[in-house]
This record gives sequence, structure tokens and C-alpha cells, in this order.
Amino acid sequence: MRKVCEAALGYICNKEIYSAEGKMLEDTVLPLLDRNLGQTHHPYQDSFYNSVRLAQTLLDRNVRVCGTTRANRGIPCDLEGECKCLKKRQSAFWRKGDVMVQV
Repeated sequence: MRKVCEAALGYICNKEIYSAEGKMLEDTVLPLLDRNLGQTHHPYQDSFYNSVRLAQTLLDRNVRVCGTTRANRGIPCDLEGECKCLKKRQSAFWRKGDVMVQV
């Protein structure tokens, strides 16, 4: 089940039963957040439902998102090379407008 919950009380704002339809990431997340788009909410997402492209799409709809993402979800090309060269306790970041990715 996919769901949107309020952080303090855990109130379920919206939900969808997972049916393995093979939807695109935006087609999965946007309907769940539909009631909250444009209301300056700040969802925190896990790595299954986050990407740089989705963050930009949500930002365009006045929703700021924070969370982890997976490398196969569209890490910017500028960071891909740097990721391989990073040593322990080093980090790198990429920023485009209000969207930031940190490795």
C-alpha cells in the first residue's frame, strides 16, 4: 500500500493499494499528493518514490520534497563521475535552482 501520512499523528491523508501496474514514478506519486498540491506542504519520501525529476515537478506545483533517492532514478551526470571518485567521509553536491542533490 502506498500512503501519504501526516507526520505528527500518523493520520492517513490518502492511500492507494499497490497493484503492480508498472506506472511511471510521477503517475504513482502525483495522484497521492493531489489534494495537497499547491498548499506548501513538505513531504519526506523514501528512495522508492523520489527522483530529481519528480522533485522538480513537485517544486513547480509549490511542493518542496526531501528524501533519499536511488542512483538509478536519474542522478545528474555531473555527479555520476564524482560519486565514483569520492573517498570515505567526502561529499559532493549538484544544484539547479531550488533542487539539490547531495552524495
